[in-house]
Order: sequence, then C-alpha cells, then structure tokens
Amino acid sequence: MKSPPLLVAALVACIIVLGFNYWIASSRSVDLQGRIMDLEGKVRRAAAERGAVELKKNEFQGELEKQRQQIDQIQSLHSFQMENANKVHQEEKAALMSNITVNERLIQSLREHLKELQTEYGKLQMDVYWFQKNQTNLQKKFSYDLSQCVNQIKELKEQCEERIDELTKKANDVPQVKENKDFSEDTKKSSQ
Repeated sequence: MKSPPLLVAALVACIIVLGFNYWIASSRSVDLQGRIMDLEGKVRRAAAERGAVELKKNEFQGELEKQRQQIDQIQSLHSFQMENANKVHQEEKAALMSNITVNERLIQSLREHLKELQTEYGKLQMDVYWFQKNQTNLQKKFSYDLSQCVNQIKELKEQCEERIDELTKKANDVPQVKENKDFSEDTKKSSQ
C-alpha cells in the first residue's frame, strides 16, 4: 500500500521532469523556430539579393557583350583602315621606287650623254684649234700670195707701161693708119 504514493511521487517527479523537459524543448523549439524564421528571412533576402545580383549580372553581361561587339567593330574597322593604309603606303612606295628607278636611268643616260657631249666638245675644241692654226697659216699664205700678186701686178704694170711707151714711140714713126691698128691691137693686148 505504501507503494502508490511512492508511485504517485515518482509519477509526479516524472511529470515534473517531463514538463521541465517539455518546457526546455518548447523553448528550444521556439528559439529554433525564431532562428528558422531569421534564417528564412536571410534566405529570402539572400535570394532577393541573388536575384538582384543575377539581374545586374545579366545587365553587365549584356553591356559587356555590347562593348565586345563595339570593340570587335572598332578592331575590324581599325584593321580595315590599317590594311587600306598599308595598301596605299605600298602603292606609293612602289610608285616612288619606280620613279626613283626611272630617274636613276634618266640620270645615267644624261651622264652618258654628257660624257658624249664632253667628248664631242673636246673634238670640236681640237677642230677649232686646228682651224685657227690653219686659218693663221692660210692668212700668212694668203698675205704672202697677195704680196706676190701685188708684186707681179706691179711688174706687169711696169712692163705694160714700158711696152706702151715703146709702142707709142713706134707709133709715132709709123703712118697714122697703121698707128691706129697697132694701137687698137696694143689696147686689146693691154686690156687682156
């Protein structure tokens, strides 16, 4: 009979222990629910932030793609311009090189022509020298021949005058008619 109060006490003690455990478990459960609520709020905030980050990431990726396209366009335009500039440069260089080659050939031909002209000029100078020398010789010869001619003319003139004098003396001796014939013949001779 004594056991029921002991059993009741044990039961009461168990109920107290169980109530205390229940109170501890329920307070823990409330703490855990509060923590869960906090974590759920954090997860929601993290999800919202993640969504915003994803949106920003997508926006940045879109802008990055646009910038990449712009960079590609700029690079292709730059390469096209560089190719055109290189083509123009190569064409100008080729034209200048051909001009230089043509000018060098022209200069070479002009130098050769100058050498030929100098050679011809030297020959002409020699010709002028010999011509002047020959001219001097010819002038001397002409002067000598002229003086010889003048001397011969003087001698012939003197001979003619002597003959004329002789003829006039003879003419004075011969009759008048004969005189005219002789005179005309002498005149012809003298004129010849």
